[in-house]
Amino acid sequence: MIVNLRGLSRTEFPQSVRKAAFRRCCDASGQPHCETCGCELNGRSGTIYEHVTPDGLQGEPTLENCRVHCKTCADVKTFTEDNPRMQKADRVLKHTFNLERSKQKIRSRGFAKFAAQRTATRPIRKWSPAIEAEQ
Repeated sequence: MIVNLRGLSRTEFPQSVRKAAFRRCCDASGQPHCETCGCELNGRSGTIYEHVTPDGLQGEPTLENCRVHCKTCADVKTFTEDNPRMQKADRVLKHTFNLERSKQKIRSRGFAKFAAQRTATRPIRKWSPAIEAEQ
């Protein structure tokens, strides 16, 4: 399980904010465009509403914090900007509350060392009545 110190709740954009952001990204003819790369979107099904400041870093679900992206731009922003920033925030919080793992090597005597067994080179003599008779 991944520990997240920033909280478990996630706030989505309300429908009124999504509608206003969708109207903002439409051109004069009514065709929606990605606000990052400018490519045409496939109506409402191809639009992704992305936080400018990630929700995990106290980004509010307001119109100023909402951008309409295509799938490619949303993935690039998520994996190159948002995830590293949130991972760093987690590291800082863990360091602040002293929740880091110990980096010292565990000091112990370890397991006892046994002498090497070199009996595999001798022929194995199993017990049999014929061997008893020889001796």
